[in-house]
Amino acid sequence: MFSALRALPLTVSTLPGESATSFASRLACRNGVPRLIKFCSDIGIDYFRLVNGDPMEIERLAALGGVDAAALQEATPTLLESGWFRLGKERIKFTGFIRTTVRICPKCVAEAPDDVAVMHHGIWQLSSIRTCVKHSCCLVSLPKPSSSNDSFDHIGLLRNNRPGESQIADQDDLELERYLMDRVRNGPGKSWLDRLPFHVAAQTCEMVGVLLTSGPRMKRADVTDEEWCAAGTAGIGVLRGGPKALRRKLKSIQDSHPVGEKLYRSHYRVFFDWLRYRDDDSEFNAVRDVVRDFIFKNFPVTEGSIVLGKPCPEQHVHSFSTAKQIFGVSHWKLGRKLATMGMAKRHSRGRFYTLERYIPAAMLNDLVTEVNALLTSKEAARMIGINYVLLEKLATHGLVKRHFDDGLTTPYYDPNDVKDFIGRLRELASRTESDKGLIDISTAARRRGVMIAPLIEMILEQRIPLYIDSPSTESFRAFRLRPESLKNIYGRPKESIVSSLGVAKILKTTRPTVYRLREAGFLKSPKIRKGCWIQRGHYTCRISLEEFQASYISLNELAELSGRSSDDEFNHQLSNGAIPLPLGLRSTMMFRRSDVA
Repeated sequence: MFSALRALPLTVSTLPGESATSFASRLACRNGVPRLIKFCSDIGIDYFRLVNGDPMEIERLAALGGVDAAALQEATPTLLESGWFRLGKERIKFTGFIRTTVRICPKCVAEAPDDVAVMHHGIWQLSSIRTCVKHSCCLVSLPKPSSSNDSFDHIGLLRNNRPGESQIADQDDLELERYLMDRVRNGPGKSWLDRLPFHVAAQTCEMVGVLLTSGPRMKRADVTDEEWCAAGTAGIGVLRGGPKALRRKLKSIQDSHPVGEKLYRSHYRVFFDWLRYRDDDSEFNAVRDVVRDFIFKNFPVTEGSIVLGKPCPEQHVHSFSTAKQIFGVSHWKLGRKLATMGMAKRHSRGRFYTLERYIPAAMLNDLVTEVNALLTSKEAARMIGINYVLLEKLATHGLVKRHFDDGLTTPYYDPNDVKDFIGRLRELASRTESDKGLIDISTAARRRGVMIAPLIEMILEQRIPLYIDSPSTESFRAFRLRPESLKNIYGRPKESIVSSLGVAKILKTTRPTVYRLREAGFLKSPKIRKGCWIQRGHYTCRISLEEFQASYISLNELAELSGRSSDDEFNHQLSNGAIPLPLGLRSTMMFRRSDVA
């Protein structure tokens, strides 16, 4: 079309990858025109259409510069419709470009013999391309011009602004850039990542990578170009595996934190917040749907809660908090149940439980029904008509099963286990027409001198007949038996015991002296007899007392036998070499009978 146009007298050569605006800026400099926009006006090219890659303007420029128009067109972002450009064989949204700032390779500038030789590649306008392919160094942004009309005139910007040195990127960190340049050259492939729009694929790889390499608290503004390159490589390594690989990575991040420690936003903050603020771009829906679905299924998001623009249709997993909020279930009861299943553990302070993993909703429905039905000791005891102390003794003997076997002091009982205990007694029972000669189990235990729980064990083991008034009775007190059926059951032997006051009267001493004698081991406490008063040391075995009395005598008894006063008797015994037991100053003196005269 423009074959009749003659090339300018002064031209420059070009290389593959140079954009039309770069070629025009260099051509303007070669012909002594300081600004690109003025040069375009002088040669009859519409500057604004040129920067948007208009084919006719590029063809006219190529004719005037004596170069191939197709090569310039291929390397120049071309406006297709509002908000969308074509670069190479890719259709790219404007948000994937940086078109208000010129980025350049400092090594390319340093190696060029003059400014006219410095080329700007069209691919450098892509925000996710941060390095020069030739030198692997990070691109450097030139200061913005005073007029936005000079934003694409890189030669004009270089006149007073020479770029400084930049970091060399590691070749292993350029995997995303290589992938994006391949899409520009050859077009997208058929994988899930390839089917994502160019800007979505690029930005998602980078943001997933930032989460992986820098953590959820990293701020996007603080990420350096080298870190962006490393992040892109980490992200594309995940997203090449498609949605399943992304879910697995999100899950591994979740699993690296204690369950319930923080909300999902804290686990994925930098990535999640970035995705949340893309809600005006429907092109991100493919990524957004994967992340939202993962959060719905792996975090305790309540029904109706909004995540990434959509409400949760149903809650899939629960925490202790949501379980209590929705079902009203006790944290303590539910925690103990989950601990037996390996899904929770008791906190070191013992005040609450922490989850090992969230509770599936389907499982929680069954657990709530089971846990809410559990009875306390008093409730279970009331159910069968006994006191809770007796119920605990029955449980200790294994006659009634405790629901939790975790060693904690607060027991709970399943109603079915409590009913099963009554059912086992009912199996031995028959209906009676007369109560004559029958006694209840508690009375039988008292008469035989045995505890109730061991007696019930014997009744069940030996299948001793029981009697009830009604076959449907649920009360333990309703079961009776004949005393003669227990003829082979004997109570445990009882030690003969003496109270401390009784011992003091027998030995003619004081109770404090009796306590000292017991502490010193001269008197023995009962071992077979039980009871709180006995266990507290208020009684002495009679045998122990009799043995002590046969070997020792108190000062009071000696004075009574001799008719002397206590002081005279004490002096008399000392003069004869008798030494009292070392019981302390406040105790009555005790002497060995073999030592006294």
